[in-house]
Amino acid sequence: MTSLKSNSVKKMGIIALTLVTASNMMGSGVFMLPTSLASIGYISIFGWLITITGVIALALVFAKTSLLTPRNGGIVAYASDAFGPFIGFQSTICYWISAWVGNVALLVAGVGYLSYFFPELKDPVNSCITAVVILWGFIALSTLGSGVAGRTESFTACCMLVVVLGIGFVGWFWFKPVLFTEVYNATNQSSSSAILSSASIALWGFLGVESAVVSTGQVENPESTVPKATVLGLLIAAVCYVSSCTVIMGLVPHKELINSAAPFADAARYMFGPMAGNIVSALSVIACFGSISGWLILQSEAPRAGARMGLFPKFFAVVNKNDVPVKGLLFTGVLMSIVLLTTASPNLAKQFQVIILMSVFASLLPYIYALVSLPVIMIAKSLNKGGAFIFYCIMAVIGTLYSLFALFGSGSNAMFWGMLVMMLTIPLYAFVAASRYKKGSKILYLDDKE
Repeated sequence: MTSLKSNSVKKMGIIALTLVTASNMMGSGVFMLPTSLASIGYISIFGWLITITGVIALALVFAKTSLLTPRNGGIVAYASDAFGPFIGFQSTICYWISAWVGNVALLVAGVGYLSYFFPELKDPVNSCITAVVILWGFIALSTLGSGVAGRTESFTACCMLVVVLGIGFVGWFWFKPVLFTEVYNATNQSSSSAILSSASIALWGFLGVESAVVSTGQVENPESTVPKATVLGLLIAAVCYVSSCTVIMGLVPHKELINSAAPFADAARYMFGPMAGNIVSALSVIACFGSISGWLILQSEAPRAGARMGLFPKFFAVVNKNDVPVKGLLFTGVLMSIVLLTTASPNLAKQFQVIILMSVFASLLPYIYALVSLPVIMIAKSLNKGGAFIFYCIMAVIGTLYSLFALFGSGSNAMFWGMLVMMLTIPLYAFVAASRYKKGSKILYLDDKE
């Protein structure tokens, strides 16, 4: 009876998995991308093309690795498997930073759309205080558990889809090529530098691509379905992203768009009038803020798992009665508040761009480690022969080149702070090694014969 029941469980096919992948990609962080890309010019279209190619390579590699070594922890676990605990520790630190810095960007985007109703929020002091208050309000809500946060996710996702799909497709009827081609390169730098920058910014829309790879046990014929659905889902998300950003650049004059704190609302205003702008802004605020509590809980899972493995301080694993790691949540809340305060700018769009580049940079190191892990794991499992090995090696190379490309495009400030964090992980690992030694774990990997 048990066997028959387990065999009758309906698994996801390619259509269902494609839709899951696309919805995972299309997060509320898209709401400020048109402004960030407009500050570069319509040369950013080349950045989109490079990013889509690179992200497809990333997704295929991550999908294949998950099939070979299904593990909790995802790309961080792959890096640890292939390169050892120090690289796993370094990847976990960077991945965790990317997660909570990315949530800061959601707050900034939400306050930006809120300023559509309350212009005084365009003042950096007011916007910063508002963002910090909202942050701590959602931290308090998150302590009630994932069930409370999860109930809002479907509604906020619908708000996001209405805005992005509505502007991205209906907006073509109002599209003006003259406005879109108004500024080719606004960076006062070379075309290659501008494309580098736009590729890094565009990657923000696809961060979390690794989360789209679901458990193989839930998918029909995973060896074939997972890679196909991942690519199709990415292409759907890419079409929505590129379409909406392009339409807005052809609706809103460039000088206005580069300073806009609510680009989708401004586009709706040009299409249908002030009331439409108000509605779109309200939906955008709901989409940005409504997803924060869920993301706050998710961002605490990596350090929670790290604490259980002895890679993070023990307090990250301390949970309340709702199974929420409250101390870790409070700690990251303080860090998020610091980032909000230190990046405060009279221009919310500029602040958003600085924060997303920080998040992108922090995510790229774990991505590179995970990309290189696949050939290492395939060799270790004696799968280094035939066309499949060659194909995935090529994908790993393309993904790595793209990651390096985006890394350099993240800017000197993001690179400086990112490199500083990477250097700090080296002495920090000494404490981790000491903790592992006390627990009886092996910390040196030398041949006993030597």
